[in-house]
Amino acid sequence: MGAGGSTAGSGWRVWFALAWCGLIASTAAASLLLGGFSTAGGVFAAGAAAGELALAVVSSVLLEPTVLRHVRRMRNDLESNVRYLRTMAEVSTVIAGTLDPEELYRIIPERVMAKLGLNDFRIMLYSMETKRLVSKSAPVGHGATIPEYTLAPGEGVAGKVFVTGEPAWIPDVGSSPDFPHYGGRRTDVRSFMCVPLVSKGKNIGVLMLNHPEPNAFGPELLPTMRVLASHLAIAIDNAGMFGMVKSLAEKDSLTLLYNHGAFHDKLAIELERADRYVRPMSVIMLDLDHFKEINDRYGHTTGDRVLALVAGALGAHLRKTDIAARYGGDEFAVILPETDLSSAAVIAERIAEGISNVRLDTGGESVISFTASVGYASCGPDAPGRGEILNIADRLMYDSKRRGPGGVLGMQI
Repeated sequence: MGAGGSTAGSGWRVWFALAWCGLIASTAAASLLLGGFSTAGGVFAAGAAAGELALAVVSSVLLEPTVLRHVRRMRNDLESNVRYLRTMAEVSTVIAGTLDPEELYRIIPERVMAKLGLNDFRIMLYSMETKRLVSKSAPVGHGATIPEYTLAPGEGVAGKVFVTGEPAWIPDVGSSPDFPHYGGRRTDVRSFMCVPLVSKGKNIGVLMLNHPEPNAFGPELLPTMRVLASHLAIAIDNAGMFGMVKSLAEKDSLTLLYNHGAFHDKLAIELERADRYVRPMSVIMLDLDHFKEINDRYGHTTGDRVLALVAGALGAHLRKTDIAARYGGDEFAVILPETDLSSAAVIAERIAEGISNVRLDTGGESVISFTASVGYASCGPDAPGRGEILNIADRLMYDSKRRGPGGVLGMQI
């Protein structure tokens, strides 16, 4: 017990002694007023005072172990529960107020798990694309990324938790042949706990806790983990739905590339990032040649098929980090992060060639081929007029178109 508890314990004893002393003194005074031991009333009052003294001694001895110790334990438990509820309320408020998936996975280690003192964990979610559990959040160093690790449903302890929906608690993984040690990458794990992430009655993943010492997790932690998992699952599910809606709002429905507005947002972000990290960047603009003639001759449905094929050609010649958009009509735009002029020239030429090689069978005797005029511009982080990079690429595209279909022009800002 701390100093506060000792002070409280001393305090009740002082007041307890004063109360009994007052009562005994009153009874003794009554005995004297009644004549003391010379009268029957005085003798009775004196006996009562002696009895009160004995009762005071006995009660002071018995009160501590029988009543006050239990009261203090209840008070400590209550304070612990209040702290737990306050912490869980803070945690749930943090995750419930975050709808952006990337932001959610960023704050989970910093503001959720660390708040609960659970600093070695991993969240894995089921991917409909890969049909596996994929790591989404784990404590990593500054600037690091989440280590790649996947599990098949039913594989290992965590895979079984996902399939069955039943939590797992292993005081010492040395006794569990099913524990894969994260594919052999975490041989330091000795204690392990895993609970399912359930949202709307459906298992969406698992939350796992690790510790390098055996018997580090007691069974009393399991209810806390299940409550935490329920909050996380709902937040993750909501963030996923929000991300899906946001992604649909940013995409062109025909080509599934970014739309005009989203492209400008991405361009502002990439310009700022290039400036911050002192890296070059490039922008490509392209416009289909004689696209109006295709629409007039074959109809807008065929024209839409052409636009979709152009989007496919872009995807075939771009990197994962590049950002492509349908800028408007038959115009397309591409952001090339960390790309200098020579690299941008290679990509622009490949795109132009790839589009010229596309063929569209109209279902009759004719096969449509088409070209695109391309303009590109590159800039360094300190280039004057770097904010005009899109306009410069656009101007070069039209200069290329005036020279003839299928041309490519570029420049360094």
